[in-house]
Amino acid sequence: MRRREFIAATAATAAMGFAQPIWAETNAWPTGVKRLAIFHPVRPPEQLTPKGGYRPYKVYFEELNRLGYIEGQNLIVERYSALGHPDRIGDLARQIVASHPDVVLPVSGVFINEIMALTTSIPIVGPTADPVALGLSSSLARPDRNFTGVVSDAGLEIWAKRVQLLLEAVRNVTKLGYLTANPTTPTASVYIREAAQRGGIATAYIIVAGKIDRAVIERNWATVIVGGEKVDRTACERTFAAMEKEGVDGLIVGESVELLAFRELIADLAARFRVPAIYPYREFVEVGGLLSYGFDVADIMRRVAQVTAQVLGGAKPSDIPFYRQTKYELVLNQKAATLLGLEFPATLLTAAEAVVD
Repeated sequence: MRRREFIAATAATAAMGFAQPIWAETNAWPTGVKRLAIFHPVRPPEQLTPKGGYRPYKVYFEELNRLGYIEGQNLIVERYSALGHPDRIGDLARQIVASHPDVVLPVSGVFINEIMALTTSIPIVGPTADPVALGLSSSLARPDRNFTGVVSDAGLEIWAKRVQLLLEAVRNVTKLGYLTANPTTPTASVYIREAAQRGGIATAYIIVAGKIDRAVIERNWATVIVGGEKVDRTACERTFAAMEKEGVDGLIVGESVELLAFRELIADLAARFRVPAIYPYREFVEVGGLLSYGFDVADIMRRVAQVTAQVLGGAKPSDIPFYRQTKYELVLNQKAATLLGLEFPATLLTAAEAVVD
């Protein structure tokens, strides 16, 4: 394959919702070229690029470039997306495994489980919650399967901390909701519910979309809201309308990547329905959310790029310990507070890493 043809094929693949094998016309690869498969459950493939408008991927590719892997030169990137349809994840995992990339970058816990059930040899690198607790590895220091990356799980205590911070900013919350999507484990919600109940605050379990055992959840939560079957604009709008009817006046937003993909809409709906919310990532605050406490997603992706480069260079996932992200940041949005008629206390302003006007 000539270099011009290689670059054209790479660009064409980047624009497709479901990547097609570039090697259909030839089995020959340019010497030294590596292949990276990227999966996202919601974002379209054109956003999973350096110029797609989403900062974490811009940072990811900038770091890969710095480390010597440049798309269109020595790297082919195949981009896959479920486009908000959870039922497509299994098929996409099988398609990626059949294409035999050098590395797979997923940002979905559901997808990681799917692809690890299909292959024990293709390296998988990405951000993850605690991989030991999820059964993806028996150790952080010595990964024993084909997966490694960056642990973005701050521990369950962070959920109680988020409740505390929201109640510092908003002192009249009477019913606190936990907003999530496609939930896999109930552990975080338990911490949120218990922290709220210690303050005498009622709680609501709110799912934008996803399959749940409603009878089980209703045994522990007085209010349960489900917006729809998949995470999209309609489900988000239905969810907030139902929250208003149920009297939810404070919100803890979960770490689901699907919610992050709809951060502009969620922040807008929270403002429109006048529901003060604390978010897990600063990206929500940068588009109008009230406050966030958690990790910097772009910094996580920078570290994921470093691990990706190691594996592209020949290292095995089992050679690379999981990196645990430890720096948390509190980010406040002064304009959002003003629109809600709130004033951040001096304690939060002093503790904040950044205040967005």
